[in-house]
Amino acid sequence: MAIRAPFLTAIMKSLTDIMMKLPLPIQSVVITVMTLLFSHVVVYDLMSVSFFSPMEKAADFRFSDFYTIVADDRAVAELDEDIVIVPVDGFTRKRMARLLNDLDYCNPAAIGFDIAFAPPSNPDDDPLAETLAECSNLVLPVRIATDADGMHTHHVSYYDSIVKPKGGFAAVNIQGDAQKRSTVRQFTGSFITKEGITPAFASALAAKSGRYQANSNVSKPGDEEYIRFASKRFDIIDPDEIIDRPDLVEGKIVMVGKMNNAGDMHVTPLDNFTPGLLIHAYTAATILSGKRIRELSPFESYAVAAVACFLLVWLNMRLYDSPMGPLAVRVVQLAMLYAMIVGGTMAYIHLDIDLNFAFAIMATTLGVAACDVYTGLFRKKGLCDRIAALFNKRNI
Repeated sequence: MAIRAPFLTAIMKSLTDIMMKLPLPIQSVVITVMTLLFSHVVVYDLMSVSFFSPMEKAADFRFSDFYTIVADDRAVAELDEDIVIVPVDGFTRKRMARLLNDLDYCNPAAIGFDIAFAPPSNPDDDPLAETLAECSNLVLPVRIATDADGMHTHHVSYYDSIVKPKGGFAAVNIQGDAQKRSTVRQFTGSFITKEGITPAFASALAAKSGRYQANSNVSKPGDEEYIRFASKRFDIIDPDEIIDRPDLVEGKIVMVGKMNNAGDMHVTPLDNFTPGLLIHAYTAATILSGKRIRELSPFESYAVAAVACFLLVWLNMRLYDSPMGPLAVRVVQLAMLYAMIVGGTMAYIHLDIDLNFAFAIMATTLGVAACDVYTGLFRKKGLCDRIAALFNKRNI
C-alpha cells in the first residue's frame, strides 16, 4: 500500500488538474457526452412524455399526441368539403337498401359501406343484396389477416361472396387493433397479400376523388403514415335528409356505418372512444390533403438533445460560482422547456414536422445533475481531491 499510494495520489491529482484546466467549452462537451450516455441507463421511456398526458393515456402517450391535442383545441377548425358521414345505427336491411338507393341517385364520388352482415333470416327476401350489386362506386369492407403463410384477405360479411361491388373491396384494418387499447396514430395505405395488393378503405375511397391524383403522395404498399386528427370536422348527415338535399352528398365521398357501436371504438390522440368510421374519415382526409407528418430521425433527435444539453451545461458551468447562478440556470431550463413545447407545436401545426423533444428534455434535466457530478469529482476539495488526500495520509 505504501508503494501504490503515491502513484494513486498522483493519478488523482493529475486527473483533477487536467479536467479543471480544460477550457470551459471542452468541459461542457465532456459533461454533455456523460449526460447522453447516462440517459440510456435511466429506466425511462424516452419516447414518452406521460407527464403531459391525461391519466388514462399515460401508459401510451407520445409528444405528437400532445401537439395534436393543442392543435385541436384551437378555435380554428376546418370542415371537410370532400367527405361526409351517414350514420346507420339501428337500421334494418330494408332501410339500408333504401338509403343506398337514395345515395346512388344523388351521384356521390364514392360510397364506403363499413358494415359487416351475417346471413339474413330469409335470403330470398333480401333487397340489400341487389342494391349492393347495382350501387355505383360502392366500396365494401374486408379485413387483412395474417397466418403462417403470410397476409391474406379475409371477407367479413355475408354479402362478400355473392356481391362484386363496383368500387371493389378494401381493408378496414385500423392500426392499434392488434394491441388492446393501443392508440391509433397511423394508417397503412395498402397491403400486400397473397391475393395481390389490397387498398385500405380510406385509400380506395380517396382514389375516387378528383383531387386524389393531384395532391396525394402515394406511399408504398405496407408503409405507415400518420393520421392528421387535429382541427378537422366532418358533416354528419341525417339519412332522411339525403333525398331532399342531394347537394349534401353530390360529388363527395360518403362513408356509411355505425357511430355508436361499442365494439368499434378506438383510442386516438383526441379521444378514448373514437368510432372506426370516423377514423377512416380522418385517414381519407389525410390522404387527400397530400400532407405527410415527418418524424425526426434518431440522429436528428440526438443532435437536438446534444445541442440543448450543451447550451444548458455551458451556462451552468459558467455561472456555477455566481450567487444568482442556480436561479439563472433554472430560469433558462424552464424557458428551454417552454420553447420546445411551443416550437414543437408550431412545427407540427404549420410545417407537418413531429419534433419529439422527449430525449432533449431528459438530456437537459440530467445535464444540470451531471454538472454537479463533474464539479463534485474534479474541483478543489472534490471527491478525487479527497481520495488523493486520504491515500496520501495513509502513506504518511
